[in-house]
Amino acid sequence: MFTKTSQVVIQHQQHPTTIASPQVRFLCYLRWSRRRAGGTLLGDLFRAASCQMRNVSAIEREVARTAQFRSPETLGSAELAADAKLHARGVRAQSAREARHGFLQDVVKSIVIWTLCCLLQCSLVWALAHFSVSLQLPKWMSGSGWLLLGSCPVLGAERLLQRSAAGVKLRGISGDGPMKEVPSRCFPAIILLPALPGAPWFGPRRVRLLLALMAGMLLTALDRCLSPFAAVIGGCLETLLLLLRAGFASIWICDWRLQELWRKKT
Repeated sequence: MFTKTSQVVIQHQQHPTTIASPQVRFLCYLRWSRRRAGGTLLGDLFRAASCQMRNVSAIEREVARTAQFRSPETLGSAELAADAKLHARGVRAQSAREARHGFLQDVVKSIVIWTLCCLLQCSLVWALAHFSVSLQLPKWMSGSGWLLLGSCPVLGAERLLQRSAAGVKLRGISGDGPMKEVPSRCFPAIILLPALPGAPWFGPRRVRLLLALMAGMLLTALDRCLSPFAAVIGGCLETLLLLLRAGFASIWICDWRLQELWRKKT
């Protein structure tokens, strides 16, 4: 037994329940209505409706996904993370800025300290020359004074630079080289000042001893052979050379510290 509806042949014996199902009847009716309407209007309406439903479903899924990503909990955690990153970046920038300002202040303090010490040295030189002439001091006494004024600045230059170039450090033990320890003695807590970058700036210890001895002997020879005024000029020139060397060392150490800070930042 065969039944023909809207040019669709359905074999009732092979599919006895298909012809009686309402879905098949509805589809047959739709196809028959499309044939009757010319096959364009109703099909276009159905295609437009299906496209619109798909678009609506896509929009709903996108809205649901956006709502999930922009939920209050997620948005709050993201804002907190961003604020924490900005705060940490600001703290690092502020600490680096303060460190740079501290390095520059250390340079200024070091140069001021060295300038004052050099002025004191020049004042002592002029005072010795004045008293040796006015009081007519004996040669051995004035020679001892010139020897001390010529050798002591060279001997103490490295220690003074270590206490002033990287910040004013009044406490602690300065100097270069290892400390001599005696096993049989117990030492109290000793604070050693850290070595400066590029140290020693005034030469090793033996070289400083030799230079100090030469400077003292030169000032003594100028006082004996020429005049106290010549010794004053020699002492002032020695002080000026030490000041220039200390200023260059302070600026170089500041630049080195700034470069190390930049390397740590990057």
